Amino acid sequence: MTAALWLADIADVRLHRETKRRPIDLYQEEKPHLLRLPARAYDTALVFYRTVNPEGHVAYLQNFYSVPWQRIGELLPMRITEKELIVYGPEVKEIARHELYPSGISGEKRSLPDHAPGRDHHQKYELLKQRFAEFGAEGVLFVDELVRTRRRGKDEAGRVLGLLATYHREDLARALQRAVRYRAFSWSAVERILAAQARPRSGWESLQAEAQDQLDEILRQSPVATRSPAEYQALLEETVTDDESDEDDDPSA
Repeated sequence: MTAALWLADIADVRLHRETKRRPIDLYQEEKPHLLRLPARAYDTALVFYRTVNPEGHVAYLQNFYSVPWQRIGELLPMRITEKELIVYGPEVKEIARHELYPSGISGEKRSLPDHAPGRDHHQKYELLKQRFAEFGAEGVLFVDELVRTRRRGKDEAGRVLGLLATYHREDLARALQRAVRYRAFSWSAVERILAAQARPRSGWESLQAEAQDQLDEILRQSPVATRSPAEYQALLEETVTDDESDEDDDPSA
């Protein structure tokens, strides 16, 4: 006998020891007062923020999961379900999804080919310039000279962006300015400048900075115009009509 049949044929129709009443009768009394279940199941996934490391991965429980390499240095939200890790971009759109490593496994990496820079070096260069343009003219000049003078300049540029995982954006901008002034076009030079002049930020400070950037972007968008109260009249009339229809359908009314 299934659980549903046992409830319907036995448990719900026999007298309860404490209430001295049948559960099916109590249910009928309570039914009009019960609330409907939500249309969607409650989301119990854990949410974390992680900064993308210079290799284009986020860390979770000592394992690493890839995201599109253009996100290096960004602080991104990720959801942890029972079996998956899902990463979202700043616009809260999914950008990566991975199967979680089982508990007890550490030091492993999941990397998707689509997340790698690919063979189009010109495209990679243009994307790097877009990221460095966020630091002003000095940022563009730095990445141009870095790529021109260093054999693995594009990889070093990615590592420079990865320093955002440790330092404030303003500190990195000043370090790039100093590097340009002294023509020190390398990742190691920028790292030395930051180590000497800047203080590493905490994870909480990283989260605050990311939240502020997203808030500023929202505030720059066109504001929502105020609506006239008359626009809501149709909704009120629809609600009244629905209530009257419910009363007509109620046999006890």
